Amino acid sequence: MNDIDTNTETLGWELIGWDDNEQAAHVVGLTRVEILRVRDLFPERDDDLLETAAYEVKPTLYSALRSAIPRLKFSDGLEYQIGGFLLSP
Repeated sequence: MNDIDTNTETLGWELIGWDDNEQAAHVVGLTRVEILRVRDLFPERDDDLLETAAYEVKPTLYSALRSAIPRLKFSDGLEYQIGGFLLSP
């Protein structure tokens, strides 16, 4: 696993809700601190900061995610994923 002290200035994270047409219908940016709060909800992760893949957010996780990050909302009919990406230089 990656070291959590990795330089994260070039990383960003999002929670994305996909609609039936595979369009990103709901996108919420997340901070490093928020990712640290929720990463353990994804035991299948390959890294400590959820930066190397998009992870499925099943409805059974919605409550735990809202407890960790109260500002999160989930819309019916969307399939959610969480993950990181490289920010543009």
